[in-house]
Amino acid sequence: MKEPDGVKKVLLIDHIEGQCRCIIGFKDGDARAAYMCGEPVYQRRGKKLSSWCAYHYGQMHTTAAQQNRLSDQSPEIPQAISIVRNP
Repeated sequence: MKEPDGVKKVLLIDHIEGQCRCIIGFKDGDARAAYMCGEPVYQRRGKKLSSWCAYHYGQMHTTAAQQNRLSDQSPEIPQAISIVRNP
C-alpha cells in the first residue's frame, strides 16, 4: 500500500465524515491546529466505516512481527568505524 502524498490533508476543524483521521502534522507547529490525512476511509465488507484510510488502517493493524520482518528487508545501514591514529 502506497503512503498518501498529503494532497488531501485537511485541518481538524474542517474534517468531515469519511476522511481519514490520522494526524499527519500541525499548522505552524500549533497542536491545536492538527492536519488530518483526509484520504477516503477504509471499509471492510459488512463492517462500519473505519476512521482510517487503507494505508493508515494497515499501519495500525500490523503486528510487531510483521513490522520487524519489513524492517529486516530494508537496506542495511552502514556502520561507523573508528580510526585509531598513532602519535
